[in-house]
Amino acid sequence: MKRNLKKAKQHKKEVIKMARDPVCGMDVDEKTAPAKSEHMGKTYYFCAPGCKKAFDENPAKYIKGEGHEMAGHGGHKM
Repeated sequence: MKRNLKKAKQHKKEVIKMARDPVCGMDVDEKTAPAKSEHMGKTYYFCAPGCKKAFDENPAKYIKGEGHEMAGHGGHKM
């Protein structure tokens, strides 16, 4: 009986799909991300509204890999 309980618990584990915030580089849970944007058919997830705003103002800057200017979250409040 203990084995069945253990197997049941294993099946209940939910896989958390993480995305990288293109502005600050933080890993963000796609289900609970505070903000997201659609750009050219792709969804981008953000750790905070400030990162979303920066992305929305100039998506090309962050898609080209020039982002992470706010790494460490020194530029905004979470």
